[in-house]
Amino acid sequence: MAKKKHYLSEFSVNLFTSNWLLIPADQVTSGGEMRPEEKVIADNSHIYLICRRPALRMDAGTFEYQDGIASGDLVYSINGAEHRAPFHIRFPLLDDAKRAALSPYPHREIRSYNADDQIVRYLPASALSISEGMHISRPELANLEVLYVGQAFAGGNRSAFERLQSHSTLQKILAEVAYESPESEIFVATFQYEPYRVMTMFDGRAKEVIADERDMGRFYSILDKPLKKSQQVSLAEAALIRYFEPRYNTIYKTKFPSNKHKVLASCYELDFSGLTVEINTDELAFRLHSERVKPSMHHISNIELLGKSDRAGFFFFTDNAGGVRQSVPTIG
Repeated sequence: MAKKKHYLSEFSVNLFTSNWLLIPADQVTSGGEMRPEEKVIADNSHIYLICRRPALRMDAGTFEYQDGIASGDLVYSINGAEHRAPFHIRFPLLDDAKRAALSPYPHREIRSYNADDQIVRYLPASALSISEGMHISRPELANLEVLYVGQAFAGGNRSAFERLQSHSTLQKILAEVAYESPESEIFVATFQYEPYRVMTMFDGRAKEVIADERDMGRFYSILDKPLKKSQQVSLAEAALIRYFEPRYNTIYKTKFPSNKHKVLASCYELDFSGLTVEINTDELAFRLHSERVKPSMHHISNIELLGKSDRAGFFFFTDNAGGVRQSVPTIG
Protein backbone atom coordinates (compact mmCIF):
# COMPACT_ATOMS: atom_id res chain seq x y z
CA MET A 1 0.00 0.00 0.00
CA ALA A 2 1.55 3.27 -1.12
CA LYS A 3 1.92 5.89 1.57
CA LYS A 4 0.66 9.43 1.02
CA LYS A 5 0.55 12.60 3.09
CA HIS A 6 -2.83 13.54 4.58
CA TYR A 7 -1.74 16.56 6.66
CA LEU A 8 0.83 19.31 6.34
CA SER A 9 2.09 18.57 9.87
CA GLU A 10 2.67 15.38 11.84
CA PHE A 11 3.53 14.94 15.53
CA SER A 12 5.58 12.51 17.61
CA VAL A 13 5.97 11.92 21.34
CA ASN A 14 9.65 12.09 22.32
CA LEU A 15 10.83 10.58 25.63
CA PHE A 16 14.47 10.74 26.73
CA THR A 17 16.48 9.83 29.81
CA SER A 18 18.44 12.04 32.19
CA ASN A 19 19.86 10.31 35.29
CA TRP A 20 20.48 6.61 35.73
CA LEU A 21 21.92 4.10 38.22
CA LEU A 22 23.62 0.72 37.80
CA ILE A 23 23.51 -1.61 40.82
CA PRO A 24 24.47 -5.32 41.15
CA ALA A 25 21.33 -7.38 41.72
CA ASP A 26 22.65 -8.90 44.95
CA GLN A 27 22.82 -5.43 46.48
CA VAL A 28 19.26 -4.75 45.34
CA THR A 29 17.85 -7.92 46.90
CA SER A 30 19.83 -7.47 50.12
CA GLY A 31 18.19 -4.10 50.76
CA GLY A 32 21.44 -2.25 51.47
CA GLU A 33 21.66 1.48 52.15
CA MET A 34 22.23 3.93 49.28
CA ARG A 35 24.16 7.15 49.31
CA PRO A 36 21.84 10.19 49.38
CA GLU A 37 22.60 11.23 45.80
CA GLU A 38 21.88 7.69 44.57
CA LYS A 39 18.65 7.45 46.54
CA VAL A 40 17.33 10.61 44.89
CA ILE A 41 17.78 9.02 41.46
CA ALA A 42 16.34 5.68 42.63
CA ASP A 43 13.26 7.37 44.11
CA ASN A 44 12.64 9.30 40.89
CA SER A 45 13.34 6.54 38.36
CA HIS A 46 10.65 5.53 35.89
CA ILE A 47 12.08 2.55 33.99
CA TYR A 48 14.37 -0.28 35.08
CA LEU A 49 16.33 -2.81 33.04
CA ILE A 50 17.56 -6.16 34.31
CA CYS A 51 20.87 -6.77 32.54
CA ARG A 52 23.68 -9.31 32.37
CA ARG A 53 27.44 -8.94 32.00
CA PRO A 54 30.49 -11.10 32.89
CA ALA A 55 30.91 -11.78 36.62
CA LEU A 56 34.18 -10.69 38.21
CA ARG A 57 36.13 -12.16 41.09
CA MET A 58 39.56 -11.62 42.60
CA ASP A 59 42.40 -14.08 42.27
CA ALA A 60 43.50 -15.07 45.78
CA GLY A 61 46.86 -16.17 44.40
CA THR A 62 47.74 -12.65 43.24
CA PHE A 63 46.03 -10.63 45.98
CA GLU A 64 48.21 -8.52 48.26
CA TYR A 65 47.45 -5.90 50.92
CA GLN A 66 50.13 -3.64 52.32
CA ASP A 67 50.12 -0.10 53.77
CA GLY A 68 46.54 0.57 52.72
CA ILE A 69 47.08 -0.62 49.14
CA ALA A 70 45.21 -3.62 47.69
CA SER A 71 46.48 -5.20 44.50
CA GLY A 72 46.02 -8.30 42.41
CA ASP A 73 44.06 -9.57 39.42
CA LEU A 74 40.38 -9.37 38.64
CA VAL A 75 39.30 -12.50 36.78
CA TYR A 76 36.30 -13.10 34.52
CA SER A 77 35.40 -15.68 31.90
CA ILE A 78 33.59 -15.52 28.57
CA ASN A 79 32.55 -18.78 26.92
CA GLY A 80 35.07 -20.62 29.08
CA ALA A 81 38.03 -18.38 28.20
CA GLU A 82 39.59 -16.68 31.22
CA HIS A 83 40.50 -12.98 31.18
CA ARG A 84 42.51 -11.00 33.73
CA ALA A 85 42.61 -7.33 34.67
CA PRO A 86 45.25 -6.16 37.19
CA PHE A 87 44.30 -3.61 39.86
CA HIS A 88 46.21 -1.45 42.37
CA ILE A 89 43.96 0.68 44.61
CA ARG A 90 43.85 2.45 47.97
CA PHE A 91 41.72 0.59 50.52
CA PRO A 92 42.51 2.20 53.91
CA LEU A 93 41.57 0.63 57.24
CA LEU A 94 38.85 3.00 58.45
CA ASP A 95 36.36 2.93 61.34
CA ASP A 96 38.56 0.84 63.67
CA ALA A 97 39.29 -1.80 61.04
CA LYS A 98 42.39 -3.86 61.81
CA ARG A 99 42.94 -5.97 58.71
CA ALA A 100 41.85 -6.46 55.09
CA ALA A 101 41.32 -9.71 53.21
CA LEU A 102 39.32 -11.27 50.39
CA SER A 103 35.87 -12.68 51.01
CA PRO A 104 35.57 -16.48 50.87
CA TYR A 105 35.54 -18.19 47.47
CA PRO A 106 34.67 -17.09 44.83
CA HIS A 107 36.42 -13.99 46.27
CA ARG A 108 34.02 -11.33 44.94
CA GLU A 109 34.90 -8.69 47.59
CA ILE A 110 37.74 -7.05 49.45
CA ARG A 111 36.72 -6.71 53.10
CA SER A 112 38.08 -4.95 56.16
CA TYR A 113 37.53 -6.42 59.64
CA ASN A 114 37.65 -4.99 63.16
CA ALA A 115 39.25 -6.58 66.23
CA ASP A 116 36.14 -8.73 66.73
CA ASP A 117 36.47 -10.01 63.16
CA GLN A 118 33.31 -8.22 62.08
CA ILE A 119 33.07 -6.80 58.56
CA VAL A 120 33.57 -3.02 58.60
CA ARG A 121 33.73 -2.18 54.89
CA TYR A 122 33.62 -4.13 51.64
CA LEU A 123 34.39 -3.42 48.00
CA PRO A 124 32.79 -5.72 45.37
CA ALA A 125 34.89 -6.70 42.36
CA SER A 126 32.20 -5.30 40.06
CA ALA A 127 32.32 -1.89 41.77
CA LEU A 128 36.12 -1.91 41.68
CA SER A 129 36.13 -2.54 37.93
CA ILE A 130 33.68 0.31 37.32
CA SER A 131 35.47 2.82 39.56
CA GLU A 132 38.77 2.00 37.85
CA GLY A 133 37.17 2.36 34.40
CA MET A 134 38.19 -1.13 33.27
CA HIS A 135 35.09 -1.37 31.07
CA ILE A 136 36.27 1.56 28.97
CA SER A 137 39.19 -0.40 27.53
CA ARG A 138 37.47 -3.79 27.73
CA PRO A 139 34.25 -3.77 25.63
CA GLU A 140 33.13 -7.11 27.02
CA LEU A 141 32.80 -5.48 30.46
CA ALA A 142 30.94 -2.46 29.07
CA ASN A 143 28.22 -4.46 27.30
CA LEU A 144 25.02 -4.92 29.32
CA GLU A 145 22.63 -7.44 27.81
CA VAL A 146 19.02 -6.37 28.40
CA LEU A 147 17.00 -9.32 29.75
CA TYR A 148 13.92 -7.50 31.03
CA VAL A 149 12.33 -4.04 30.89
CA GLY A 150 9.90 -2.90 33.59
CA GLN A 151 8.29 0.13 35.16
CA ALA A 152 9.95 1.62 38.21
CA PHE A 153 7.19 4.22 38.48
CA ALA A 154 4.86 3.63 41.43
CA GLY A 155 3.24 7.00 41.94
CA GLY A 156 6.02 8.02 44.31
CA ASN A 157 5.11 5.32 46.84
CA ARG A 158 8.08 2.99 46.43
CA SER A 159 11.38 3.18 44.60
CA ALA A 160 12.37 0.70 41.91
CA PHE A 161 14.78 -1.05 44.26
CA GLU A 162 12.18 -1.45 46.99
CA ARG A 163 9.81 -3.04 44.49
CA LEU A 164 12.52 -5.30 43.06
CA GLN A 165 13.43 -6.80 46.43
CA SER A 166 10.40 -9.10 46.11
CA HIS A 167 10.09 -9.11 42.31
CA SER A 168 9.31 -12.62 41.04
CA THR A 169 10.80 -12.03 37.58
CA LEU A 170 14.09 -10.84 39.06
CA GLN A 171 14.23 -13.93 41.27
CA LYS A 172 13.53 -16.13 38.22
CA ILE A 173 16.28 -14.43 36.20
CA LEU A 174 18.78 -14.77 39.05
CA ALA A 175 18.02 -18.47 39.38
CA GLU A 176 18.13 -19.25 35.66
CA VAL A 177 21.27 -17.23 34.94
CA ALA A 178 23.06 -18.88 37.87
CA TYR A 179 22.23 -22.27 36.32
CA GLU A 180 22.64 -21.48 32.61
CA SER A 181 25.39 -18.88 32.71
CA PRO A 182 27.50 -19.06 35.90
CA GLU A 183 30.07 -16.79 34.22
CA SER A 184 27.55 -13.93 34.33
CA GLU A 185 26.35 -11.42 36.90
CA ILE A 186 22.98 -9.65 36.99
CA PHE A 187 22.71 -5.86 37.29
CA VAL A 188 19.71 -3.57 37.63
CA ALA A 189 19.82 -0.24 35.78
CA THR A 190 17.17 2.37 36.58
CA PHE A 191 16.46 5.42 34.43
CA GLN A 192 14.78 8.73 35.05
CA TYR A 193 12.81 10.09 32.09
CA GLU A 194 12.31 13.79 31.53
CA PRO A 195 8.83 15.16 30.68
CA TYR A 196 8.02 14.36 27.07
CA ARG A 197 8.59 16.69 24.16
CA VAL A 198 6.27 17.08 21.19
CA MET A 199 8.23 16.87 17.95
CA THR A 200 6.60 18.45 14.91
CA MET A 201 7.36 17.76 11.25
CA PHE A 202 6.10 20.07 8.49
CA ASP A 203 6.27 18.65 4.99
CA GLY A 204 6.47 21.69 2.73
CA ARG A 205 6.70 19.59 -0.44
CA ALA A 206 3.48 17.67 0.21
CA LYS A 207 0.67 18.41 -2.23
CA GLU A 208 -3.09 18.28 -1.73
CA VAL A 209 -2.87 17.93 2.06
CA ILE A 210 -4.97 19.42 4.86
CA ALA A 211 -3.17 22.64 5.84
CA ASP A 212 -5.95 24.86 7.19
CA GLU A 213 -7.33 25.36 10.72
CA ARG A 214 -8.08 21.64 10.94
CA ASP A 215 -4.35 20.93 10.85
CA MET A 216 -3.54 23.59 13.46
CA GLY A 217 -6.43 22.37 15.60
CA ARG A 218 -4.66 19.03 16.02
CA PHE A 219 -1.63 20.82 17.45
CA TYR A 220 -3.70 22.90 19.90
CA SER A 221 -5.46 19.74 21.04
CA ILE A 222 -2.09 18.16 21.88
CA LEU A 223 -1.15 21.22 23.96
CA ASP A 224 -4.52 21.30 25.73
CA LYS A 225 -4.48 17.60 26.69
CA PRO A 226 -0.96 16.73 27.95
CA LEU A 227 -0.08 13.11 28.56
CA LYS A 228 -0.03 12.06 32.23
CA LYS A 229 3.23 10.90 33.79
CA SER A 230 1.88 7.36 34.11
CA GLN A 231 1.04 7.37 30.38
CA GLN A 232 4.52 8.59 29.48
CA VAL A 233 6.16 5.83 31.55
CA SER A 234 3.94 3.17 29.99
CA LEU A 235 4.85 4.41 26.51
CA ALA A 236 8.58 4.30 27.34
CA GLU A 237 8.28 0.77 28.72
CA ALA A 238 6.36 -0.52 25.70
CA ALA A 239 8.70 1.09 23.16
CA LEU A 240 11.83 -0.26 24.86
CA ILE A 241 10.39 -3.77 25.08
CA ARG A 242 9.49 -3.67 21.40
CA TYR A 243 12.97 -2.36 20.55
CA PHE A 244 15.16 -4.72 22.60
CA GLU A 245 12.77 -7.72 22.60
CA PRO A 246 14.20 -8.90 25.95
CA ARG A 247 14.11 -12.58 26.72
CA TYR A 248 11.93 -12.32 29.84
CA ASN A 249 9.30 -9.86 28.58
CA THR A 250 6.16 -11.07 26.86
CA ILE A 251 3.68 -8.21 26.41
CA TYR A 252 4.61 -5.60 23.75
CA LYS A 253 7.47 -7.79 22.53
CA THR A 254 6.29 -8.48 18.99
CA LYS A 255 2.83 -6.94 18.43
CA PHE A 256 3.38 -3.34 19.53
CA PRO A 257 2.00 -0.97 18.33
CA SER A 258 -1.63 -1.99 18.03
CA ASN A 259 -4.84 -0.01 18.35
CA LYS A 260 -5.85 -2.65 20.91
CA HIS A 261 -3.19 -1.46 23.35
CA LYS A 262 -4.71 0.85 25.97
CA VAL A 263 -1.31 2.49 26.47
CA LEU A 264 -1.68 4.07 23.02
CA ALA A 265 -5.26 5.29 23.42
CA SER A 266 -4.24 8.88 24.22
CA CYS A 267 -1.77 8.96 21.34
CA TYR A 268 -4.45 7.91 18.87
CA GLU A 269 -6.95 10.34 20.39
CA LEU A 270 -4.50 13.24 19.97
CA ASP A 271 -3.44 11.99 16.51
CA PHE A 272 0.23 11.41 17.25
CA SER A 273 1.66 9.47 14.32
CA GLY A 274 5.05 8.71 15.89
CA LEU A 275 6.67 7.69 19.17
CA THR A 276 10.40 8.19 19.75
CA VAL A 277 11.89 6.77 22.96
CA GLU A 278 15.58 7.25 23.71
CA ILE A 279 17.78 5.63 26.33
CA ASN A 280 21.30 6.82 27.05
CA THR A 281 24.17 5.31 29.07
CA ASP A 282 27.17 7.33 27.89
CA GLU A 283 27.61 9.02 31.29
CA LEU A 284 29.23 5.82 32.61
CA ALA A 285 30.38 4.54 29.19
CA PHE A 286 28.27 1.38 29.25
CA ARG A 287 26.51 -0.08 26.21
CA LEU A 288 23.09 -1.70 26.20
CA HIS A 289 22.32 -4.54 23.80
CA SER A 290 20.16 -7.60 23.28
CA GLU A 291 19.97 -10.56 20.92
CA ARG A 292 18.49 -8.30 18.22
CA VAL A 293 20.18 -4.96 19.03
CA LYS A 294 23.90 -4.22 18.77
CA PRO A 295 25.74 -2.64 21.75
CA SER A 296 25.53 1.14 21.90
CA MET A 297 25.55 3.93 24.49
CA HIS A 298 22.57 5.62 22.84
CA HIS A 299 19.51 3.82 21.52
CA ILE A 300 16.46 5.29 19.79
CA SER A 301 13.23 3.34 19.40
CA ASN A 302 11.18 4.91 16.58
CA ILE A 303 7.62 3.60 16.58
CA GLU A 304 5.27 4.30 13.67
CA LEU A 305 1.82 4.49 15.22
CA LEU A 306 -0.22 4.40 12.01
CA GLY A 307 0.47 0.75 11.30
CA LYS A 308 -0.76 -0.45 7.90
CA SER A 309 -2.60 2.77 7.10
CA ASP A 310 -1.89 4.44 3.77
CA ARG A 311 -1.29 7.70 5.65
CA ALA A 312 2.35 8.80 5.77
CA GLY A 313 3.03 9.97 9.31
CA PHE A 314 5.82 11.61 11.25
CA PHE A 315 8.66 9.44 9.90
CA PHE A 316 7.87 10.09 6.22
CA PHE A 317 8.67 13.02 3.94
CA THR A 318 7.98 14.07 0.36
CA ASP A 319 11.06 13.98 -1.87
CA ASN A 320 11.95 16.25 -4.79
CA ALA A 321 10.14 14.00 -7.23
CA GLY A 322 6.91 14.16 -5.24
CA GLY A 323 7.22 10.63 -3.86
CA VAL A 324 6.89 9.77 -0.17
CA ARG A 325 9.89 8.23 1.59
CA GLN A 326 10.65 7.02 5.09
CA SER A 327 13.21 9.20 6.88
CA VAL A 328 14.50 6.74 9.54
CA PRO A 329 13.98 3.03 10.31
CA THR A 330 10.89 2.46 12.41
CA ILE A 331 9.02 -0.28 14.23
CA GLY A 332 5.37 -0.61 13.43
